[in-house]
Amino acid sequence: MANTIQIKRAANNGSSSTPGSLASGEMALDQAGKKLFIGRHNNSSVEVFQLATLDDLTGGNGISASAASSASNRARTLAVDLTDTNIFASTSAKGIASFSSDNFAASSGVITIKDNGVILGTETTGDYAASLVAGTGVTLSNNSGEGATPTVAIGQAVETSSNPTFAGVTADAITIGVSAAGTITTSSGDLTLNAAGGEVIIAGNLQVDGTTTTVNSTVVTVDDPIFRLGGDGNASDDNKDKGIAFAWHNGSAAKVGFFGFDESDSTFTFIPDSTESGSQVMSGTVGNAKFTALTLAGALDGATINGGTF
Repeated sequence: MANTIQIKRAANNGSSSTPGSLASGEMALDQAGKKLFIGRHNNSSVEVFQLATLDDLTGGNGISASAASSASNRARTLAVDLTDTNIFASTSAKGIASFSSDNFAASSGVITIKDNGVILGTETTGDYAASLVAGTGVTLSNNSGEGATPTVAIGQAVETSSNPTFAGVTADAITIGVSAAGTITTSSGDLTLNAAGGEVIIAGNLQVDGTTTTVNSTVVTVDDPIFRLGGDGNASDDNKDKGIAFAWHNGSAAKVGFFGFDESDSTFTFIPDSTESGSQVMSGTVGNAKFTALTLAGALDGATINGGTF
């Protein structure tokens, strides 16, 4: 007859029990609890180690385990409950998550963001550029599509080493070439050219329009040997005197002297204390003139020749 080997076992299946001790590699059966044990050598001792069976399989959050109805069939069936909130994902735990079909697409387990699936500013936070718009004089290229790299251009180089050209420039109240080509104007206040200790050089002819020209220099040098007064005012008789008015002080009062052409009698006149009328006519008592030598081209009339005293 065939031999039968029976492993160590509980005496009956009335109540579950665990063997008190086992030799290393020795097996034992808890008949009531349907558990299998083996002696496991652990360093210097042998521990009773339970071998897991399908009966030990239980469900967790969102998972249930059910046994077969047959006592001889120990199979277990696992079922996932997708409505169990314990298995949902959160900011601190992994789990099942749902995605909006408006924004995402799912295929073969792969989740992708649809085109325009994320609306900037509505579904995102932080700064972003909704769009780039070319302003006046600005062109844009490569400005469409995901991952585009826009290029902004103004038609010419403007780095510090470049020499850009503009039809007109407005800076604060100053305009350059705006009202007319080659003009610098200011809409309010004074226009000051400051050479920072150097010189302001005008290349070409200089024309100064207006009613008053003031020169605050202490020294004025004019290369022109003939200084013309009156401009082009000789087309008709303007009844104005022509000459130089100068400020001086006699020690007690400020004076304005004049020497020049007296238009009323067509004579060269010197008036040390003169008065100017609104019509640019100088009046006052004529003064003395001192000459080392005097040559008269015409007759001497109404003069007093004084030889002095001794």
